[in-house]
Amino acid sequence: MVQIVGWGHTKFGKLADFDLEALIISAGREALDHAGVAPGDVDGIWLGHFNGGMVGDGFAASLALGIHDDLRFTPATRLENACASGAAAIFAARDAIESGRAKIALVIGAEKMTHLPTAEVARGLGHAAYQAEEAGMSFPQVFAGFARAYFDKYGDQSDALAQIAVKNHANAMRNPLAQLHKELSYEFCAGVSDKNPMVADPLTGR
Repeated sequence: MVQIVGWGHTKFGKLADFDLEALIISAGREALDHAGVAPGDVDGIWLGHFNGGMVGDGFAASLALGIHDDLRFTPATRLENACASGAAAIFAARDAIESGRAKIALVIGAEKMTHLPTAEVARGLGHAAYQAEEAGMSFPQVFAGFARAYFDKYGDQSDALAQIAVKNHANAMRNPLAQLHKELSYEFCAGVSDKNPMVADPLTGR
């Protein structure tokens, strides 16, 4: 059986004082401290990290070795699976434990995007799109296409999308690590306005 015995998390947001390495080190140290695990007892490190050219560190898994000197010779692997990169790292670490190759695994997910202009981030994220059909599309446009296909099959679900946004913002109010701490009403989320513009029909900025 594989168990999560500790965790660490940085705050979401524009963290000007944190580059990618600092994010990895901060979360990794907190996770080890929370678990009460000595760095020297870690059998492997799995890093979920998309990158897409948004940072210069193409071999980002090695940055985790800065968490502690005792990790110096610990194997470190980076996994890239677009939005599921973190989940891919968890699955890979679980497989290593279940196979007997590792007893203690350190899994980290990290991305640094806010240091770049929005257009550059959009291009970087666009590398995960299916180029044969989605080249040149932004991620909101891609997911708007999914939403429209869902609407075609199940009917207009704009009401459900608004309720999801309301629920997510309410949850964020209770999470000190969340990026946005602003509760929004259903009326606001269900409507289109200057403060909640249509980004890619039927998805708004909420």
